[in-house]
Amino acid sequence: MNSITKSGFNLIGYATSPIGLGEDLRSFAAMLDYLNIPFSIIDLPTDSSKKVAVKFKSMTMDTYENSMFFMSAMECQNLAKAHPALFSEPKKKLGYFLWELPDFPDEYVQALKLVDHIWCPTKFVQEAFFAKSKQLILSIPLPVIQANADKANTIDFRETLDIPKEAFVSLFMFDMRSTLNRKNPQATVEAFTQFAKGKKDVYLILKINRWQRDVHESLQWLPKSKYIKIVKETLSPAQLTDLYAASNCYISLHRSEGFGRTLVEALQHGLWLISSNYSGPADYLTDQNAHLVSWEEKTVHKGEYPHNTHSTWAEPSVTETVAQLEKLYAQHQQNLGKKPKRNQAGIETGKQFTLQALAEKYRPILMSYLR
Repeated sequence: MNSITKSGFNLIGYATSPIGLGEDLRSFAAMLDYLNIPFSIIDLPTDSSKKVAVKFKSMTMDTYENSMFFMSAMECQNLAKAHPALFSEPKKKLGYFLWELPDFPDEYVQALKLVDHIWCPTKFVQEAFFAKSKQLILSIPLPVIQANADKANTIDFRETLDIPKEAFVSLFMFDMRSTLNRKNPQATVEAFTQFAKGKKDVYLILKINRWQRDVHESLQWLPKSKYIKIVKETLSPAQLTDLYAASNCYISLHRSEGFGRTLVEALQHGLWLISSNYSGPADYLTDQNAHLVSWEEKTVHKGEYPHNTHSTWAEPSVTETVAQLEKLYAQHQQNLGKKPKRNQAGIETGKQFTLQALAEKYRPILMSYLR
């Protein structure tokens, strides 16, 4: 890094990787672009780098006074050891940090101190950091940006996956590297399997990100069923829009979420949502826009979540999920032959997370770093 006299932001993270932390960086960049605030990007390598194109009008090759790190505090600590200049040269360092349990481990508190200010997506994450640090910690969700369908290259996922047009389709997306224990797709499959008994017009689509060669060993619990469809290809934003369009309902029986980007996407697309009533999504999910599932507290065991030493998370009720699916299925059956009913309350909630809404909301905060 060279001169640090220029007013703007250096964004450091997984800019070209199709992962949640990469999307955080890209959506923050989009917000700066909307506000005409200059920035540069340092793209850190992952096993899926270069799969997402990054192009913004306000992006430059310059170095700026403020640096924002999009990663966990633990990854930030590793980066500081490998590249100390990234932390010694900028005037102001901000960490857009994620942690997905209610207890942040004591042994990593010093990692939080690598930055001057911490930003995070929800009050749930903010409270975990508040308990361990007196730094300025702001709860600032980032935009969830939907791509328009590409009319020239639209994918009809129902046709592609051999799903009848009038079937009731549930969807869940998860990342093989984002800890299966936390995302808990097993519970979604268990609930769907119970719900689907005796029915021939219900399907579950599982969109699995970062599918590896050895993935079959990690998915031994997944039953072979013509009613459970797997999508493992990397999809463009427009293709993801097509996938949501093919679905009626989104199910997330997560044990914990820092934010829950796919839940917001589902709301924005008008899908009915069944979700664990726990953690980050509690900031925006209500009984009006979602079917919330109760849970019991469960200990997080060693190896179930990276860097965890002692914490708890939720064990959502499969029985309640089945009951919620039955309600939505009955509603679907009543509307056969008509235009599908959409989750209007969810669509309204999703508008809070548009690029324009959040860029205008946070304009004063962002400008305060440029003075």
